[in-house]
Amino acid sequence: MEPIKKILITGSTGYCGNFLAVHFGEKGIPVVGIDIVPHPVVKDTPNFKFIQADIRDRNKLREIFEEEKPSHVIHLAYLMDPHHDKKFEYDVDVMGSKYTFELANETKSVKQFILMGSASAYGAWKDNPEWIDEDHIFKPRDYNYGIYKKEIEEYYQSFDKREDMKLVVFRMCTAVGPSYYKPGGVVSSVSKAPFLINMLGGNMRVQFIHEYDVIDIFDKIIKDEKVEDTFNLAPDSYSDTKELGEYFNKKFIPIPEWLLRGAFFLLWHLRIANLTPAMARLMTHGITVSPKKLMKYLNYKFKYTTKEAFLDAVERRKKNGTL
Repeated sequence: MEPIKKILITGSTGYCGNFLAVHFGEKGIPVVGIDIVPHPVVKDTPNFKFIQADIRDRNKLREIFEEEKPSHVIHLAYLMDPHHDKKFEYDVDVMGSKYTFELANETKSVKQFILMGSASAYGAWKDNPEWIDEDHIFKPRDYNYGIYKKEIEEYYQSFDKREDMKLVVFRMCTAVGPSYYKPGGVVSSVSKAPFLINMLGGNMRVQFIHEYDVIDIFDKIIKDEKVEDTFNLAPDSYSDTKELGEYFNKKFIPIPEWLLRGAFFLLWHLRIANLTPAMARLMTHGITVSPKKLMKYLNYKFKYTTKEAFLDAVERRKKNGTL
């Protein structure tokens, strides 16, 4: 593989795209960010170029690939929040991902393509093992985000790509850290909510990876000339919402999954809150993935446990005024 000449990041305005663009730009690596809107945090980042584009616009994407000729692509353009317009949601998450991969394959300069998948594709099931490895079957149930991630991965893996373009897939848990800038989110919900829900009959496990660990791992992978594999991207630890809630002296209200699903159904269909019934299962049956394969490959030791990552994100965001 040739040296890193230029990194193209789709979804560069999103949380992960944002901190990766800043990191690599500050290291002196040219970075091209694609998103529908710019983000002010990266506008003064050295070696960073923002291009406003819709991931669904294949012709515009083709122009960008032809002009910029990136050596590495990090694909992060997806919708974390559910949308009532399912066609729009599908076109962004699935069709945009297919366009990006196909155009990268056509662009001879691209030698490495990194897809940010999701641990949610494994599905939230009561009988999930404590630690899910990469060989575990995908069963995302009715959670659209997980369904789309499953479809994208299957498409990428079956695609007849160039042999000299290496594909790396990360199935990531929830990332947390000081760079998070959007209102709401899991850190805000747990630390600021007046009370938390105790899901009856569930494990309530949560797994958070610190953005600094994500950066370190990307640093190593993006320099690797031979790697072509799928890895769970999560720490070798997990916590539960009760443990985190007790740290903030939260009171818990016991509730069964069926009742929460009903409440979310009403909130979603009345457009009061961006919560779908499928999210109730995720809250009840947490998905915790094993990073052993990644740790062994990179000889990596995580800097933060799940709990440490969460608490560090709370403290740093308070200091930054984003919490």
